[in-house]
Amino acid sequence: MGSDNGPLLKRHRLAHYLAYLLFFLACTIFGTGVIKLHTNKKVHTPEKAQAPKKLKKSEEVKAPEKEELYNYKKSYLKKHFGCAEKFKEDLPVHSKETWKKYRDTYLSVVGEAESTIGDPEADFDGFGDISHFAKQSPGKGRGIFAGQDIAQDTLMWNGSRSAQFKDAHSFQKFLFDLEDDYLACDPLQWSYIFDLNEGKGKPDLRIVTDLDEGSFCNNGESTGNMGYLDVSFEKERPRQNGIRPLFATRDIRKGEEILCRYGEFVADYGWSAVGM
Repeated sequence: MGSDNGPLLKRHRLAHYLAYLLFFLACTIFGTGVIKLHTNKKVHTPEKAQAPKKLKKSEEVKAPEKEELYNYKKSYLKKHFGCAEKFKEDLPVHSKETWKKYRDTYLSVVGEAESTIGDPEADFDGFGDISHFAKQSPGKGRGIFAGQDIAQDTLMWNGSRSAQFKDAHSFQKFLFDLEDDYLACDPLQWSYIFDLNEGKGKPDLRIVTDLDEGSFCNNGESTGNMGYLDVSFEKERPRQNGIRPLFATRDIRKGEEILCRYGEFVADYGWSAVGM
């Protein structure tokens, strides 16, 4: 037995097939367009995404003012320059060239009008005609020794090469301008506070750094063989820059170490009195 629905079914199947084909073509075209649009889209690279924002002039960090650059305590400066480790070494006796660098740097900081060391080019030191030499002193570091027999009461040293700083700022600038940690540590070790009025009236304090081999003079305390004598011994021996001269307190033999008496000339006020 046959059916009259055969041709109708064929037409329905053809219509469904065409519908599926059109749907497939539409999806393909749409998908290709999406991919193309995505490919053409601009993408920020990691470098651009992480680039720091450029500061405006108003947001830039300002350098510290000049007066803020050298406002340190002495203990901080010793740590900054690594002095504790350096003084464990046998440090060299300075050459004439090194002393000249100290003097030239001092002059550049305070200016000729305020300088207390005379001509930095001249070949002289505070010992004048007294023969002396510097070398390592057992257990003390560098020391200064007599190059001749010296009779008691002989004028031995004056302050003609003693650099005076009126404030902590200029002293600290001097240390940094040396541009050498070893050279900076020595003045931190040697320098002392001196009262030009010697305790009479209002203190007139200075930071003093002896820029000659007098800096190598170790402390002999009360038995030191170089120190103050009565002011009557200063006659015809004018003070250099307000600093009292030092004399032989007893006979000193050739080759003997010259020892100072620190307590005589170091002011009691301490470094805190000058802001350090």
